Amino acid sequence: MERLKGAIKNTFLAGLVVLVPIVITALALFWLFSLLDGFLSPAFYGILGKEIPGLGFLTEIVIIFLVGLLATNVLGSRLLRFVQNFLMRIPLVKNIYPAVKQLVEAFSSSGNSSFKKVVLVEYPQKGIFSLGFLTNEVHMNGAQPNGHFYSVYLPTNNLYLGQVALFKAEEVIFTGFTVEEGLKIILSGGTAFPPSIKSQNFKSIP
Repeated sequence: MERLKGAIKNTFLAGLVVLVPIVITALALFWLFSLLDGFLSPAFYGILGKEIPGLGFLTEIVIIFLVGLLATNVLGSRLLRFVQNFLMRIPLVKNIYPAVKQLVEAFSSSGNSSFKKVVLVEYPQKGIFSLGFLTNEVHMNGAQPNGHFYSVYLPTNNLYLGQVALFKAEEVIFTGFTVEEGLKIILSGGTAFPPSIKSQNFKSIP
């Protein structure tokens, strides 16, 4: 009888583990769809006189794609650069836009990402290794300590919150993970860590 109860309990928990992430993901996608669709739906309702679910969301997808096409050709990139320069001249906007732009680029998996490599460093104390993202190289001359340092972004409670610390070059372990793999490991709470890590040598940021 106890064995049967244990089997039923394990089967129920296994189903729960599979079902809960699916339900949460579906609810999150539904919420996101409703939120984005709500931006342009009132405008289409005023034009068409009736509500078409999903039309606002679809329009936003098309707009994003068209902006992407503009950004990937010479003429379009110049136009977007002109718009960005214009935004940089507007009070208040010039303080917000660059920070948001850098934040989005930092967490993107494109070649423009501010995150260059995924690394391990002993932090916050010796013997404890934290996963971080290499963002830059720093050379200190005429200061103590001097030498070659790596700037590493260390996420804390939330991926978008963290701190930057400088580590000596010999204190940084290069994991060989891609930025996308590093983000996945952090977002999964470490469950996406592979069973073994092969460290790599790294000389300089291109």
